[in-house]
Amino acid sequence: MSGGSLWEREHLRPRDLPSLQEVLGACDRPLLRRVIIEDFAEVHAYADKARRNAMAQRLDGSLDAMASLEVRRGPTRGWVLAPRESYVLDARGGTLTWRLHAALVPLLDVAAAERLVRVAQMPATTYAQARKVDKRLRSLAVRAADEKGGAGDVDDWGERCYALAPWEETLGCKVWLGGDWCCRERYRVLASAFWELTFYGFEYDLVRARTAREKAARLTGGSDPAGEEAGARITASSGGLAAACGLQPLDRFTGEALGRLAQRVAVLNHRAHCAFFEQMLDLARRMERG
Repeated sequence: MSGGSLWEREHLRPRDLPSLQEVLGACDRPLLRRVIIEDFAEVHAYADKARRNAMAQRLDGSLDAMASLEVRRGPTRGWVLAPRESYVLDARGGTLTWRLHAALVPLLDVAAAERLVRVAQMPATTYAQARKVDKRLRSLAVRAADEKGGAGDVDDWGERCYALAPWEETLGCKVWLGGDWCCRERYRVLASAFWELTFYGFEYDLVRARTAREKAARLTGGSDPAGEEAGARITASSGGLAAACGLQPLDRFTGEALGRLAQRVAVLNHRAHCAFFEQMLDLARRMERG
């Protein structure tokens, strides 16, 4: 997966793209484990050597199970896993986090990709401009996802969440890692796909059971929506009472700075959306030539 490989071909056909199962199998296993642990498992808690070794064994078990499954290509036909970056603001520390993940998105034709890129390239150097352009972008992206159909729920950007999908379906999805990414970044994209697949656990049978329960809960309206609404009411009323009693200090000095930073993050994310759709247009043109 280094430079001068599949990702640089000018002519491509859908069958030329490898599946997620194939790409995970082609990875250097120790390097893939390292990226999964460093970039995802250890984000919130440091792991000592003993715990890292235990993690590595569990990851190997999951990767071996994924390699042995018979994948199903049909449910994800017309969709592709591709690198997508974004920026997240931590309001408590006033810091930015750069994220890179494997986005499951429609494999666009040239006309659809060009429409997205034309909108993305409209002037958006301010927060107001970025919000306006991104609203149009989201509408086009969701429309493109709807046209593919049959691939599950999508978010506001036409991206499909695959945590609840059977491993066999997602592992059969085609992967595109083209673009200006280094080897470590490509491993991070694949690690994020693995992390999404194992959201409900690392053992295949356990994941199937947990995802089935989650799907059933969603069909019946969730675990306890009344409890969630009650909690929201308590929080809202407590905050309102604190403000009414003059117990809620206003820190305009910090609040204004965070607001400005949030606006800058929105502009950065707009640029990331623009780069992503340009990447999708590049893939569409290669497919058209193929």
